[in-house]
Amino acid sequence: MKRLFSLMVVFVGLVSFAASDLLAADFYKGKTLRITIGTSPGGGYDAWGRLVGRYLGKHIPGNPSIVPENIPGAGGLIQVNNLFAATKPDGLTVGYILGSLLLTQALGEPGYEFDPQKFICVGAANKENIVLILSKKGGITSAAEKWRASSVPVKFGSLARGSSVENYLRVMKDVLGFPMQIVSGYKGTTETRLAMESGEVAGGAPSWDSAKTSWKSLIDKGEASIFALGAPRRLKEIPDVPTAIEYARTGEEKRILEIVINSMNEYSRPFVLPPGTPQDRVQILRKAFENMIRDPEFLAEVEKMKVTLDPASAEELTSAVNTLTKIDSALQARLKTILFQ
Repeated sequence: MKRLFSLMVVFVGLVSFAASDLLAADFYKGKTLRITIGTSPGGGYDAWGRLVGRYLGKHIPGNPSIVPENIPGAGGLIQVNNLFAATKPDGLTVGYILGSLLLTQALGEPGYEFDPQKFICVGAANKENIVLILSKKGGITSAAEKWRASSVPVKFGSLARGSSVENYLRVMKDVLGFPMQIVSGYKGTTETRLAMESGEVAGGAPSWDSAKTSWKSLIDKGEASIFALGAPRRLKEIPDVPTAIEYARTGEEKRILEIVINSMNEYSRPFVLPPGTPQDRVQILRKAFENMIRDPEFLAEVEKMKVTLDPASAEELTSAVNTLTKIDSALQARLKTILFQ
């Protein structure tokens, strides 16, 4: 009798879940889902947001229309603050956010009005993999170690404080000792590239996906070179480019580099939902995302765009974000000094 009762409980639970799933699926029919993107149009980050926008709706029951919306400003902070506190949690807005901002908030910087652990992760399709690119006009054409020994700073274009680009440039300068002048305030790496082409700055730090597409002609012509990679390990496509971590001279330098680079990779490009989004819609969107990254048509376009698919599940992203709470106070203070003073 007990076993029969247990089976009935399981059956009722499954029926209830299926009914809830169907109701959520019906919810999306005829609706429009927004994907907000925290950068300006035209760069590699924007390209990925729009790519996901073209295929995600195909895998959501009810097939809602999907509209990408760029919300640049303050290095993506305007978008993230808005998503956390001013966006209706109805499952109709997904934020494609810059994960480095989560580290900045965890370090206690003012103006970061969100709790990283309260965002609901959907998934990620790729990682940041920032590369340090220098123009020939900057005067550095030899090995990176010779640059580090130089007394002449190289001018680099950057985004806002707290962005992956800014964080990467700051650790290269203040932790690893590469002489550079960081010019902040560009809205995206496309603007940085244009500034480098005009001679306004001598270097930039785009993602590898951006570098091998929109920066490709500069590199192919020998007008610019890649000096270092912001990733945990070297990439197969550019095996001769060392990681920034390889330039660490002490254990502390290595630990700082690892924390900052993890923020640029392990949870660097998550698609997230605002807190309070109904769980049934969360599950539908997570499942749709998982199905999308296996979709042959999606994979064919990834190949055509010559970008790198390197996905992470909602569970992996959530776990990576939770590690932010484990940075000890002494290291937090050191990171704050490096990144924000």
